[in-house]
Amino acid sequence: MKKIICIGECALNVVFEQGRPVGAVPGGRIAAAAALMARAKCPVVLASEASADPVGDMAVGPLAEAGVDISSVDRFTEGRTPVMIYTEDADGTQHVTRYENYAEEAFDIVWPRVDEGSVVVFGGYYAIDRRMRARMLPFLNHCAERGAILIYLPGFMPQQESRITRVMPSILENLELAHLVIACDKDLALIFGTPVANVCYADHIDFYCRSLVNIDTACRRLNYFSGKELTQTEIPAAVCETMTWNAGVVAGIAAGIFSQEITADMLDTPDEDLRQRLLGAAADSARMAALGLTQQWQYKIK
Repeated sequence: MKKIICIGECALNVVFEQGRPVGAVPGGRIAAAAALMARAKCPVVLASEASADPVGDMAVGPLAEAGVDISSVDRFTEGRTPVMIYTEDADGTQHVTRYENYAEEAFDIVWPRVDEGSVVVFGGYYAIDRRMRARMLPFLNHCAERGAILIYLPGFMPQQESRITRVMPSILENLELAHLVIACDKDLALIFGTPVANVCYADHIDFYCRSLVNIDTACRRLNYFSGKELTQTEIPAAVCETMTWNAGVVAGIAAGIFSQEITADMLDTPDEDLRQRLLGAAADSARMAALGLTQQWQYKIK
C-alpha cells in the first residue's frame, strides 16, 4: 500500500517570554508536516529518532496523537532529543539556541515498506549528517528504484554545519535524487550564498532537479520554477508570521502529489496546470496550519 514517508528530525521547541517558558510544541519542519498530513487523513509514516525519556515523549507523543505512524521512530537511550529554545530581545530580535546530544550509534530504525506511488519527504540536517546519511542514502536509492516520488528540503540551521563546502557533495547528490525541491530564501542563502531564488535555481538546481518550489517569506508568495517557466501564488501576511506555514507548504505539496497520483515524469516537465494545482494545495495547507494556532506564543516560532 502506498504511503507518505517523512524522514526528518524530531525536536522540542520551547518558547520563552521575559525569561520564562510560556509553551512548548514538537519541532522539526518535516515532523510538523507529517502531523498536518496525518490530521488530513493521509497515511503517513515518520522515520526519525527521539530519546526514550520525557522530552522524547513530548516530541513524539503529539505526532502519534495526530495519526502519524511512529513505528519507524527509534527511541534511543544514550543521548537526548534536540531542544530548541526561542528567546526574544526587547527590540523583537529573535534568537534560537539549540541543545542536542545524539549518540554515535543511534538512528537504528526499521525502514517502512515502499510501494510504487509512495511519496518520500526528506531533508534538513538528517540528509547531510555523516552519521545519519550512511543509513539514509541506501534507503533513498531503494525508494527511487521502487517508483516513489522524492521531495527534498535542503534547509538546516547554520550552527549545525558551519562549513558548507564540506557537505555540498551530499547536497548535490540529494538534489539529483529529488523529483521536487522545496526551499525558503534563508535555505538558499545558506547553501548557495544568495537568497535570489531564480538565480539559485538557474545556477545550482535546474541541472539536477527541474522542479523547485521557493517559499518567499519576504514577498509573501510561493514560486514554482521549472525550466524557464515560473508560476506564483500570493500568501496572506498573517499566514507568513510563523514557521507553521513552511510545514503547511510541505504538507500541501506532498499530500497533493500523493492524492493526485502525480508521477516523476510529470514533475520533470510540469505544465502550468500542475504547477497551479500544487501551489494551490500548498497555499490552502499553509492557511489551515496557521488557523490551527491557538496561542500567541506559537507565532514566535519562525
